[in-house]
Amino acid sequence: MALIIDKFDKKILRILQKNSKISNAALAKEIGLTAPAALERVKKLQKNDIIIGYQVILNKKKLGKGLTCFIALNLEHHNKPSTDAFIEKHLKRLGEIEEINLVTGRHDYLLKVNLRDVEELREFIFEKLTKIEFISKVETFLSLSSINNPNLNLID
Repeated sequence: MALIIDKFDKKILRILQKNSKISNAALAKEIGLTAPAALERVKKLQKNDIIIGYQVILNKKKLGKGLTCFIALNLEHHNKPSTDAFIEKHLKRLGEIEEINLVTGRHDYLLKVNLRDVEELREFIFEKLTKIEFISKVETFLSLSSINNPNLNLID
């Protein structure tokens, strides 16, 4: 049975998306419930995997990883679960990769990678990616800027 999300749950989710560090008392006040009722709702949302985690967002530029790239990969063997498992196992080991996406279209995977500079990108491609078996083509896209959408709405 699917969890029913009511107006209070939606308010909680919107508030936590903007500030996951808000105290339970402040959250309760903002949504118009008691602190115990608000906490119970947050725990219910966590238990039902609506809220799956909280994270710290790092300033990549200040940490020396200001070059964001998207790298499209093509594989030699398409649609083989064993090949995908092999590729994903090896890609997960590379700390430069923020996201690994299996995609549709002319490419098989799209990676989001954070690096120091173009020299580190060259090393990453030639010393790491192209050494992985089954990768036949690498296409790189440099991000010139990134804009997070403050109006992203997953909750209606």
